[in-house]
Amino acid sequence: MSVARPVIETRAYPDRVLTDRHAFHQLLLGLEGGVELEVGGRGVRVEPGVLAPIGAGDEHHYLAPRDNATLVLDLPPAWCQALQLEALFEGRPRRLPATLVARGRHLGATGAPALVGWLSAVLCEAAPFVHEPRLRLLRLLPEIEADLARPWRVRDWAARCHLAEAAFARQFRALTGRSPHAWLVERRLGRARELMRASTASLTEIALACGFADAAHFSRVFRARHALSPRQWRGLQRSPVSPSSPAR
Repeated sequence: MSVARPVIETRAYPDRVLTDRHAFHQLLLGLEGGVELEVGGRGVRVEPGVLAPIGAGDEHHYLAPRDNATLVLDLPPAWCQALQLEALFEGRPRRLPATLVARGRHLGATGAPALVGWLSAVLCEAAPFVHEPRLRLLRLLPEIEADLARPWRVRDWAARCHLAEAAFARQFRALTGRSPHAWLVERRLGRARELMRASTASLTEIALACGFADAAHFSRVFRARHALSPRQWRGLQRSPVSPSSPAR
């Protein structure tokens, strides 16, 4: 069994001994009660605040003698490798500070950037001197979104993260699910839609504010994504909805 993307679930383990082995990495964070876990001949009680790693392919046994709640992260090895998170599975179980446990409880309602930020914080808790490129990437994304009009270049992003372009592209795709260019275009289109709904700015003004070369460039990209021109799309957003005819 394998997973293509990170899976985040809160699970309750049963009161019987079970054995498992899977092709993905797994992290267990105790939230309530406790789970008796054995990995590679070493046992640990996954109780509130304890984070236990299970490497891909490692046979493990577990038992929960009473009610429990455990946050379980199923993580693809390639995803972890691209984001340099593999060190999480090289160490032994650790007890996390309450602040990280509290953040962990809400991971299921967040996206990949928040998950990577939390995992990076877990790593830094163990080795605060490490400055990983993925941390620079996490700081870079909000900066890009705040200035979409800027003529961003992927090679400049890679240089900011101290990575070669190919390595940067792998980390970026693992984090966002898209290539850097596709992500930027999607963000620019999203901002353009917001402005067309909420402002009276011209399409040329909106195009330039969102980083498109001109209105024609904006129109081509928008039509390719939505099968409508920006002007048509904007008109549909502003058209009043006709009331339904009363039933006879």
